[in-house]
Amino acid sequence: MLFRNSARLAAAAGILAIAGCGHQAMELPEPLACNNAEFSAYDGLLIVAPHPDDEVLGFAGLAAEFIRQGKPVRTVVTTDGDAYCEACALWTTGSVEGTPCDAPTLSNLATPATDSLAEARRLESTMAAKALGRPPPLFLDYPDTGLAAARRNRDAGSPGTLLRRSDFSACNSCGECGAGYGGGPETSLSTDTLVASLDELFADTTPNTLIATTHWLDGHGDHAALGVFVRERASAVPGGRTVAFAVIHANTANGYNFADCWYPGPAAETCPCFDEARVDSDDGWLAALRSHREQPDRAQALPDDVDYGEATQLCLDDATRLAKPQAIEAFGTQLGTVGIAPGVLPDSRVGLLDCSAYLRSFGRRTEVFVVRKFP
Repeated sequence: MLFRNSARLAAAAGILAIAGCGHQAMELPEPLACNNAEFSAYDGLLIVAPHPDDEVLGFAGLAAEFIRQGKPVRTVVTTDGDAYCEACALWTTGSVEGTPCDAPTLSNLATPATDSLAEARRLESTMAAKALGRPPPLFLDYPDTGLAAARRNRDAGSPGTLLRRSDFSACNSCGECGAGYGGGPETSLSTDTLVASLDELFADTTPNTLIATTHWLDGHGDHAALGVFVRERASAVPGGRTVAFAVIHANTANGYNFADCWYPGPAAETCPCFDEARVDSDDGWLAALRSHREQPDRAQALPDDVDYGEATQLCLDDATRLAKPQAIEAFGTQLGTVGIAPGVLPDSRVGLLDCSAYLRSFGRRTEVFVVRKFP
């Protein structure tokens, strides 16, 4: 998740080298009251997440609340999250500056072996679900960045245009790979198939099922697009549906290099921080950076950069507060804690991708949602 697609923009701006955020750490507002009882009114939960890990970062506590009440929970992960160039390079070469991945390394789904980033990310979601005591998600197989492309195609009047996978092999480094996003093989998926899948999922719910997804103003294009599509299809299903929206990426950089530098607060001390020379020479640097934001006793809050709507806060029970950080640790390709094979990732670089503890900062005692009834 960390800087997914934002890393591409950083490279284009020439700022992937270590840089300070240039601001004092931002304090989050005082936590809201626990509104857990508001969620007891629903008889089931359907989570529709854009990428593997979003279902845990945004909704692990919400799912646990429904499970605690004995109510059904179903989790759907829409894309394979395979378009993160730096993550794939670190996973395959041990360096974010290593050879960018080609299309098969990103999303080879034709063999039973876990030999592509897409398959690794699906496995991570399955492992995270196990850590939370839940069944694995349903994967819809859409390419990463494909939801934003589906929204653009719909807005351009071409909802039948087929989406493409990514391929970064035409560039020498991830910093040059802007054109690689969506530049891989064509899929059989489109805006039309996405709408049909959402309609089928929603038709299989009761009118009193809560649907959870990412906010339509989320700063990640896929997250925002999915929020828009879910909002539209929730309005179209007979009886309508209520949707709980989570903000995982803030909408603006808010004076920092990226939105992920300051949200969730407190702001990162150094961001971006993919500094391999520093981590290779300073054993304690990564741990010090992470400790600044990795605060499990802190409450979550909506970012304050735009009006996302009225916040409804869920307080996690003690067991979930312990389990959610453990589930986040399952996403090794996004944390930078695993290599494609033993010995590929140098010990000094373990955890490099989450150097600012962006993912880990979601392992907190609350989750916050904007709840809306549609139509």
